Amino acid sequence: MVRGTLYYDVVSPWSVFAYAVLKRYRKHWNMDLVLKPVFLGGVMAASGNQPPLKIPNKGKWMNRVDMPLAAEFFEVPYTFPAKFPINTIHCMRLLRAIEEHTPDKLEKATDLFFAAIWQPTSGKTAEDAVVPANFPAMLAQDNLFSQSEIDKVIAASTSDEVKALLKTDSQKLVDEGAFGFPWIVLERDSGEKRSFFGSDRFEAMAFWLGKEYKGPVPDGRKKASAKL
Repeated sequence: MVRGTLYYDVVSPWSVFAYAVLKRYRKHWNMDLVLKPVFLGGVMAASGNQPPLKIPNKGKWMNRVDMPLAAEFFEVPYTFPAKFPINTIHCMRLLRAIEEHTPDKLEKATDLFFAAIWQPTSGKTAEDAVVPANFPAMLAQDNLFSQSEIDKVIAASTSDEVKALLKTDSQKLVDEGAFGFPWIVLERDSGEKRSFFGSDRFEAMAFWLGKEYKGPVPDGRKKASAKL
């Protein structure tokens, strides 16, 4: 079985698209998808990378042209936050705590935070999703977590242990060559590994794995041209 590890921060818009495609290809590539929440700010700082918004024209092009088209292409609902970037350190500590204490619920929690930031419901904003005071109500949606689980992971997210784990994860990833997200590490059946950066490397991933790539929606598009 192929193993795919996605390193991500919920503040990363390109990670939203990569995450969606990787989930769609689990059965097609017979892939075990492993999620690794890591604080992007730590990776960027440690690697010396700079956000695209530091370059005004690049930021405008990405937000107004490139990403809206990418959202249609990937068929992923998407709304760029009115205020950006937002600080997701508390979100990522919470997701790291969930990975540590209730790993079977990490994917659904990741779904929840990606949606809250990039697909907010009426009356909500991306900023609401990063406020720790809102975490209990978010985790309680659809009975995703019990009250005791909520109390446990929220308490763990503010612990020195989880803070240290998140810092260690960031530095380890940078030491392995990462400089931004999404950072995807694939492992063949033979145990050989290769890293890929970005949401536009799926054809290269398929080539390296010896798998077929049928585009971002392998089971068929819902529409000829998706609208946001």
